Amino acid sequence: MTANEIRQAFVDFYRERDHTLVPSAPLVPHGDPSLLFTSAGMVPFKKYYAGAVALPYRRAVSVQKCLRVTDIEDVGRTPRHDTFFEMLGHFSFGDYFKREAIVWNWELFTRVYGLDPERLIASVYEDDDEAYEIWRREIGLPEDRIVRLGAEDNFWGPAGGTGACGPCSELYFDLGPEVDPNPDVRAGDETDRFVEVGNFVFPQFDRQADGRDLPLQNRGIDTGIGLERLAMVIQGKTSIFHTDLFWPLIEAVVATCAVPYEGHEVAMHIIADHVRALTFALGEGVLPSNEGRGYVLRRLIRRAAVQAYQLGVRRPFLHELVDGVVAMMRAPYPEVVAGRERVVLTLRHEEERFGATLEQAMGKLATLLDGLRAAGGERVPGDEAFVLYDTYGLPVELIGDIAAGYGLTLDRDGFEAELERQKQRSRAATAFVSDAESLAWREVHPVRETRFIGYEEEATRTRVARFAQPEGDSGHAWVVLEQTPFYGAAGGQVGDSGHLTSGETVLVVLDAQRVEQEVRHWVALPAGALARLSDPEAEWEAVIDRSRRRRIRAHHTATHLLQAALRAELGDHVAQAGSLVAPERLRFDFTHFAALTSAERRAIEMRVNEMVLRDAPVEVRFSTYDAAVREGVTALFGEKYDADRVRRVRVAGVSEELCGGTHVRTTGEIGGFLILEEGAVAAGTRRIEAVCGLAAIEYVQELRGHADQLRRLLGTTVAEAPQKLEQLQGDLARLKKELEQARRGEGLSDLGALLAQAQVRAGARYLAAEVQAASVPLLRELGDRLREQLGSGVAVLGTTIGAKTTLLTVVTPDLIEERGLRADALLREIVATVGGSGGGKAHMALGGLKDPARLAEALTGAEAILARHLAPEGEEA
Repeated sequence: MTANEIRQAFVDFYRERDHTLVPSAPLVPHGDPSLLFTSAGMVPFKKYYAGAVALPYRRAVSVQKCLRVTDIEDVGRTPRHDTFFEMLGHFSFGDYFKREAIVWNWELFTRVYGLDPERLIASVYEDDDEAYEIWRREIGLPEDRIVRLGAEDNFWGPAGGTGACGPCSELYFDLGPEVDPNPDVRAGDETDRFVEVGNFVFPQFDRQADGRDLPLQNRGIDTGIGLERLAMVIQGKTSIFHTDLFWPLIEAVVATCAVPYEGHEVAMHIIADHVRALTFALGEGVLPSNEGRGYVLRRLIRRAAVQAYQLGVRRPFLHELVDGVVAMMRAPYPEVVAGRERVVLTLRHEEERFGATLEQAMGKLATLLDGLRAAGGERVPGDEAFVLYDTYGLPVELIGDIAAGYGLTLDRDGFEAELERQKQRSRAATAFVSDAESLAWREVHPVRETRFIGYEEEATRTRVARFAQPEGDSGHAWVVLEQTPFYGAAGGQVGDSGHLTSGETVLVVLDAQRVEQEVRHWVALPAGALARLSDPEAEWEAVIDRSRRRRIRAHHTATHLLQAALRAELGDHVAQAGSLVAPERLRFDFTHFAALTSAERRAIEMRVNEMVLRDAPVEVRFSTYDAAVREGVTALFGEKYDADRVRRVRVAGVSEELCGGTHVRTTGEIGGFLILEEGAVAAGTRRIEAVCGLAAIEYVQELRGHADQLRRLLGTTVAEAPQKLEQLQGDLARLKKELEQARRGEGLSDLGALLAQAQVRAGARYLAAEVQAASVPLLRELGDRLREQLGSGVAVLGTTIGAKTTLLTVVTPDLIEERGLRADALLREIVATVGGSGGGKAHMALGGLKDPARLAEALTGAEAILARHLAPEGEEA
């Protein structure tokens, strides 16, 4: 069976057993800050286990794309570890339990997938007699093929110390003694012989704070089956990299690099795995950066690029493999087709940037090894190696191999300690965080979903469902209403403000936030308001700030027009990478790899305004998500959409996007569009800030005021102001140059006096003196001239420039070559005694003092240090 057939067979099997098919959630979890990426099949269902929302179904089946980097060091080196993987999962929320899960999966593996029952081994939690008996009595597994394991291996949870938890049962496939001949090895051990093909979690307990496990009210099933490992077993392979999920990519690497697979397996495995992960993650709009998700992607790119470098590739290469991933994955994940151009451009851009970094990393490694060898060192410190590995992406094996060429060993223990610390940080970042509320809510009416009517209405009469005050803040509260016209901040659009009124009580709504199915209103509390909020009979009138909403609507629709204009002017690779829609302005982040030219900026601005002047209708309709994607509606990758009902916002003749925000009825209501700023926010990501409507008019009025003031100050017309300003800048530059020349002459005129201060020792001149210099470049020039005039010698010059005290050290070439004196080494020795820092080269070094008052002390110490270094061997200074 191919991987596509394995996926489909799994889905069909569980749909026949009344499971609702739930499409894969994005790799970027929606509304879950506890995770960088979706790392398991159960992640999209966390809220159902936590009881945070009403259950839309009792049984679910999914094929979930996942990304996990906690075991990144094992990727490519073992036959079963990867970063991007697919998890086949079926789930029960208070419905069926252990027996059905075990019996169904046995049928799936043996009858549907055709695995040899004699090669399957089950594991159970050591105290789970119920699961053991199902495997033993109902499935008929012999006792020697059922392994009892401890809590570390076969007990899940609880997350956060309390809450849902339960035992696990796993199913292993025996690849045979030819993989591992050890007769004592068994399933659950660290071995490649027994491959875990399924993990069945049975949440059945509710762990209390005192450690007791009470029965869970709605016990469930959480099953995870790794597609890559299952494909390996079904296709008769001993490595996931030999399956149809990886092998076509590896063949492409072999062809491009013109090197054989044998002997280069690890490098090729890493490249194939990382390109799969990058194709999906970059396609969702995540971009490489130095923090968070972006850092994970940048690390994957660099690890893969280093492997390509080791294979002899000296050009951007990874982006050429993207089409191979798209070809394999387009059927189950059509979104990879839509994201292809963005992935290719981002990868190529990042590879080109890293090319120089890689050369730099090799240079840093050489400098480190040279310094260690010169100092008589024998080992490369583990923390130094880890910096090269973590920051520059150099494999630790490569560092060790190059170090061996220098006669040095690598402190592998120190490196592993640093690596483990990083893994702990990574695990903490991807840990399951409980959804339990930290606020103490006071229930008024038992409602868990807010009915939002704000698309049609701007005011309504309603009741309070519940409210809560943050600890220590008696002047504010979160209020949840049964229905509301207030838009809760989401999708980049800010929340509404306005008022809640009941009788004589008026609450100012400062903000509104959407949390799952609720809209929470952040209100200021006047005296006595709590009693009114607590009254179940009280009715409230909820009214939004209509003027503010009108401005927000205009800016939101303008972002849709802007994205259409950007794609029309720059290309289809442009995709939204973030946005802010506020009453004062809009901010739109998009994928692009160069600054906009003046002509592009004008063209984009003009195109948006042409769309505004058309006064085109803005239409809203609903459909299934699949229908929207088929019809070419733009979706924001990384956003989670309901599979059965999505909201489509169409600007006639311009664009159609999935969007939950508020919009104008026709584009003419936007009233005009102006770009304020355009710039970079990260590699491959640009940002436009713009205004429209009344905000645009206010901005133009402000600009006109500045222009009038500038005209008056320059004594000219607005039209002639640029020419006048250019003339004044020329005059200023000329005057600065004349002043600089005058100062240089003053400094250089002191050269004779400086040379007169020089002392002689062992045939060389030396001096340490305070000088006057208006800038660091002038100080350097003085140092150059002094070194030329010294003949053979060394000097230290100190000066105060502004609030900073600077030291300059110069050494003539003969003393560098014959006596081994270096300006940078001398400077470090000098500042070490008085609190400072500095560095440079052998002939000149520059540094500074933390305390300017110690300049005289530094120069006195410098003179003694220079004398000591120039003293003949055996003679004291």
